Formats: sequence, structure tokens, C-alpha cells
Amino acid sequence: MNIATHDTAAERPLEAPGYAVRALMLSGGLFGAMALVAITAVLAKIEAALGHAAGDALLIKQLVGIVSLAMVVGAPLSGILIDRVGLRPMLLASALLYVVAGTAGLYLGGLPSLLASRFLLGLAAASIQIVSITLINTRLTGSDRARWIGWHMAFAMIGSIVINPVAGLLGEVSWRLPFALYGIGLLLLPIVLMAPSIGLRTAISRPAAKGEPSARQSGPLGWFPLHYALMALFIGGITYVPTIYLPFLLRQHGVSSPTLIALVLTADSVVGAVMAINYGRARRHLSAHAAFVVSFAAAGIGTLMAALSPGVSGVIVGMAIFGFGVGWFVANLLTALGAKVGSERQGRATGYTKAAHFLSAPLCVVLMEPLSRRYGPQGVMLAVSLAAFALLLLMLARIVAARHRNRRLVAAELARG
Repeated sequence: MNIATHDTAAERPLEAPGYAVRALMLSGGLFGAMALVAITAVLAKIEAALGHAAGDALLIKQLVGIVSLAMVVGAPLSGILIDRVGLRPMLLASALLYVVAGTAGLYLGGLPSLLASRFLLGLAAASIQIVSITLINTRLTGSDRARWIGWHMAFAMIGSIVINPVAGLLGEVSWRLPFALYGIGLLLLPIVLMAPSIGLRTAISRPAAKGEPSARQSGPLGWFPLHYALMALFIGGITYVPTIYLPFLLRQHGVSSPTLIALVLTADSVVGAVMAINYGRARRHLSAHAAFVVSFAAAGIGTLMAALSPGVSGVIVGMAIFGFGVGWFVANLLTALGAKVGSERQGRATGYTKAAHFLSAPLCVVLMEPLSRRYGPQGVMLAVSLAAFALLLLMLARIVAARHRNRRLVAAELARG
């Protein structure tokens, strides 16, 4: 997988983003994170309240997984619509759907209807996040793009730091109350009204990036670097699976309080947010492959420690180390993608890549559930650790191959000189 970045000299922002646009650049990730994590701390409580049939345990875990499944549909669809009709209509409709579908858990009583509302929430969350990332990739370049994508991810993680304990406290009263948090989507409406430039389809005019096929040369997907989607799929699995199975791992250690579970979930968000804030600075010295080496090493070590720990303290430390890896995963991938794809395709490229990222959660839950039933959540954590270490080796191999290639090029230039 060759993940590389190369901004062209012709790539310049058409206009400096205003405060409202900057607010959307930062906040889009928060709405996606909320869709996935706001009810995680009460999954065990929902299972106790609604888990009556034999297959209900899997369905309850899919209250998180189905959100990602909806994002798989919503991300490419919204990306296509953004490139064709603009950002404003998508953002307004998505904000309203986010509020209505997200808060439906306050009054819906059955698993099927609850799952349906979570699917609609995922569609809305995906659209909001694609709008946010498209704003960054079409209005900023180079180190500014890397810095803002890092801040975008950090804002989502900082939001999770607040959301998790709040959701835990609400969950102590009732498993329904954390669904009220989705009313935050109403805050998007005044932001949209304050940013008329959001309606623009594109904000950067530049030729295709190096190695990118032109519109005449490429088919419907011939321009898209498919290895980005494959990497996004693996990154999503490594990111989401430990979060989904962590409450059940903690329950085996005697921790069942939603508040305590939420606080443990907060540990990796705190570290991840710090890492994301410093991502732009780190990329001045690290290549995309080197940044992935750091991320996969931290994720592998953290999940391994959480799986093998005999007590809660070891799980907390392991998840904090895991947060070091999560902080750079998506920022690194999207920064590289933004520099590789032309502005007229940013919405679609982001949508396709995020679709693969979102697909990982429901897919991995299905794949991991038999492993969980046989070996428990510890077995799932070990599987994630092995996957992270395998990708670490792949990134190291890419770095070595790139160095050998550069040495051969230098030798060839010297020979010709």
C-alpha cells in the first residue's frame, strides 16, 4: 500500500475560511463520534432490558455496528451529492435527520425500531462528517490541511471525553437518557446560516495530482486509489472493535457501572486527542508510512495489554496506550488522500474512503462474535493486536522499499552524471 502525499504548486485556497466554516471543519467529526459512542456505556444495560431472545445479544451490539453500516451507505452517497449539488442542502437535511433519529431512543421500545432509528442516525452522521472533511480538503493545502485534519480528529476525541462520562451518568438513571445527547445536532443550523460560502461546490481549482488519472482517462472509479479504502477498512476494525467489546471485558473484571465503563472509555480519547492535536506538527518530520508505524505499534501494544491484564488497572493503561495509535489513524489517511485527489473529486474520494472505514465496525462484529463466544472479549482484543502488528510490519516494509528505491535512483543519477 503506497500512501503518499504530494501537493501541487497550483493548489491554493480560493478564500480563507471564515469562523463558521472553521467551526464546521472542527465539529463534523464530533457528530460522527457521538453516533458511535454515546450509547456504548449502556449497551450492557440495554441487553438487560431488551435482550430476551437468543440472538438479541448480537443485535444489541449492532446498535453500534448498524450506525457504521449506515455510514457505509451514507458516506459515498453524500460524497456524490456534495460534488454535484453543493454542501448546504446536504448539511441542513442531515442536521435535522440527526436530531430526529438520534433522539428516537428516548421513546422507542423494541429492538427492530431502535435499530432502524440508529441506521438513519448513521446516514446523517456520515453526511455531516463528509461535509466537514470536504471543507478541509478543498479549502486548505499542505501543512495547513494536515493540521486542521488533526484538529478535526482531536475535537471529536475531546468531545468523546465529555460525552462518555455524561452518557454514563445519564445511563445510571435510565438506559434511554443518553439518546437525548443527539439533540446537539440543532447547533448546526445557526452555523450553516452564518456561512454562506458553504454552498459552494468547490473552493480550489487545480489540476489533477501527480499520478491521478484525468477525467477522460479514468472510468467511474478509475481515478480512485483503492488501497486507501482497504487501509481504511483495517483501521476501522482496529479502532472500533476494542471500543465495542471493552464494556464486556470490564464486566468480566467485575465492572458493570455505566459511569465507570464510560470513564475507562475516556482514557483512550484523552490520549488520542493529544496525539491528534500534534499530528500536523509531527507530519513535518514523519512520512505517512512512519506515522502509521507509530500508530499501529501503539494500537497493538495497547490491545495486547488490555487482553492479558489480570485486573482493571491494566485494561485502563492498555486502552490509554491504544489511544496513542487511534489519534493519528484517520488523520494520516485523510491527509494523504486529500493531497492525492483533485478538488472536484474530494467529496467522492472522502465518501468512498470513509465508507470502507465505517463498514469495518458491523463487519468485524460479525466476524469477531464467534471468537468472543469461544474465547471471550480477551480473544477479540488479541485478534485486534495481531492485526495491528501485521500492519506495522507492512508499513516497515514499505519504508524499507522506499529507501531502497531512492538509493537506486540516486545511484542511477550519479552514474549518468
